[in-house]
Amino acid sequence: MIQLKNLSLSFPHKTCFEDFSTDIYDGNRIAIIGRNGSGKSSLLEMIKNIPADISIGYVPQIIEDFDDLSGGQRFNASLTKVLSKNPDLLLLDEPTNHLDRSNRNSLMQMLKFYPGILI
Repeated sequence: MIQLKNLSLSFPHKTCFEDFSTDIYDGNRIAIIGRNGSGKSSLLEMIKNIPADISIGYVPQIIEDFDDLSGGQRFNASLTKVLSKNPDLLLLDEPTNHLDRSNRNSLMQMLKFYPGILI
């Protein structure tokens, strides 16, 4: 189990969230939904950096590796690299952004069988 306690994110012009706490259990599937700029990516960054006794795999929204590949190919290469480390917690930031329908379907099928925590 992962415990998040009293997380807050604010900027001079707005507060995204305050005192956010939750427990995340093995096998949980969690979707973070919100408007652009609401702090979704920042929350994933916070979770990525929590001290935990589990391995964490993270695929960011903007992938700068693999310059010669398309957006979808970059995502697939990054996901493959992260999954090769068998993370207990997999954080995917807008994973379907650059995928066509076929690749989105393949991703969803693969994630059905992912044994760890998925956010």
